[in-house]
Amino acid sequence: MFSSRVAVFLLAGTAAGCGGRDPVRPNGSWIGDVTRSGAGGPDRLEITIDSAARSATVTLRSFGVRGDTAARATGGADTVGFAIAHGGDTIGIRGVMLGANWEGTVTGRNDTARFHARRLEPWTDANWRSIVGGYRSADSGLVTVAPFSEFGDRPMLVDHRSGRIAALYPVSRTRVLLGASLIAPVFPADSADLTIGPDGTVEALRVSVGRGSTTVARRIAIHDEEVKFANDSVTLAGTLLLPEGAPPYPALVLVHGSNALTRDVFGPWARFFAAHGFAVLTFDKRGTGASTGDWQKADFLALAGDVAAGVRFLGTRSDIRRDRIGLWGASQAGWIMPVVAAGSPKEIAFMVVHAGTGTTVREQGILNLRNELRFGGLPDSSVALGVRYRLLDDQVTESGRGWDGLQRFYDEHRAANPWLWPPDPPDVWFRPYYRMLMPFDPTPYWRRVSCPVLLFFGELDANVPPTESWPPIERALVAGGNRNVTHVLLPKANHLFLEARTGGREEYPGLSRFVPGYFDRMAAWLSEQGTARP
Repeated sequence: MFSSRVAVFLLAGTAAGCGGRDPVRPNGSWIGDVTRSGAGGPDRLEITIDSAARSATVTLRSFGVRGDTAARATGGADTVGFAIAHGGDTIGIRGVMLGANWEGTVTGRNDTARFHARRLEPWTDANWRSIVGGYRSADSGLVTVAPFSEFGDRPMLVDHRSGRIAALYPVSRTRVLLGASLIAPVFPADSADLTIGPDGTVEALRVSVGRGSTTVARRIAIHDEEVKFANDSVTLAGTLLLPEGAPPYPALVLVHGSNALTRDVFGPWARFFAAHGFAVLTFDKRGTGASTGDWQKADFLALAGDVAAGVRFLGTRSDIRRDRIGLWGASQAGWIMPVVAAGSPKEIAFMVVHAGTGTTVREQGILNLRNELRFGGLPDSSVALGVRYRLLDDQVTESGRGWDGLQRFYDEHRAANPWLWPPDPPDVWFRPYYRMLMPFDPTPYWRRVSCPVLLFFGELDANVPPTESWPPIERALVAGGNRNVTHVLLPKANHLFLEARTGGREEYPGLSRFVPGYFDRMAAWLSEQGTARP
């Protein structure tokens, strides 16, 4: 997203209305869609206006603006407008504001687009916490509301039967709109009315979809317990979700993907597993959230040690079945989980792998780049150029030499290939981190995995392409004699198993559901593992 500081001038909006109509009160936060001709779909509009209607923040990616400044309101009672000075252009946002609705046009030097926005209710952190949970309908449908930090810090709703995932936009204390997609577009939005209990916690959701479908889902009694456990000098902080029913419970430890991730990345899955009777341990990766340590200096063996420490912690509790502790993890976790299972064969009862690869880290990086460029619509010649550039970059990372040659390659090709990215400096933190991980090969560990394994791959996964990622795992499991393996290829699934068109990164904001069958297949398999005894 291109960010810039822009000049925003409020053109109209706080003068008293005529004909006895209440004056327009534009202050507050607004969320909406902008439909721009030829743009391939709606874009997201965010505007926040201060209480005096004299300053505002505007974010509109397709017009390249994000910023704030002050201006005085003038003009009529219903029309509220902005003029945004940006990049030598003036972008106008002007429309009629009636109550909580605001509709009008966005204009630039060469563009005109329609917008529709709704005023949001300012929820506190306590309000957001009150809705987090699992909810079950009378026909056993499951809805979860939880943070999913891949797409921001606010909770999102997942209907695990249909796969729908939706951003939440509160329009009152007891009502939220359900966005039409992850980020954009927002409309047409469905809604959920909230039943709030005496303690302020949401007890039920009345979800209305379309023009006639309404479902009531009531909160499931899941208990969240804050916990800490240690791996040598590193203290890991997390949350243990305890399900309904009498203990002891089968349990899952959720394993992180790459980068700085807290327990909030697991939100939809943690609540889903707890609703199916599992105790679920989520924790902040070392060096994030409330955990100590530094993930940027940790190899996969160290991260596997953190996961194993979580397994040992669960094994000390009387409310957990020590013989039924399993692992679930996504992406980078596919390198970490076999290390844990190979090193603790008696402690790990089963594993579910979401888009984990059997290639080395270096090979996966090349495959990922090739697919992202291809899915982005570049011709084969450009894809080949990008791969050459990445191989040069890997050589610099591995050897610590040759950065000047890498810079020359970029300088020679960037004019004809504007998509080419500038090289990271030779001393950037990522180079020693990636050098540490590049040669890692998971297959020796997979050969020693003896527990039941369920592996999911996405047909359109650009990060972990199934054609190259599954065969090394399969060969290693066969060589090790593990026959209790289930391999599932999900049609139309991208790396997060969202239903996709290309699998490319650029289409994520407009996606709206997990692929059919993913949660159902996982629940059925886990039910067998969680209740079975060795």
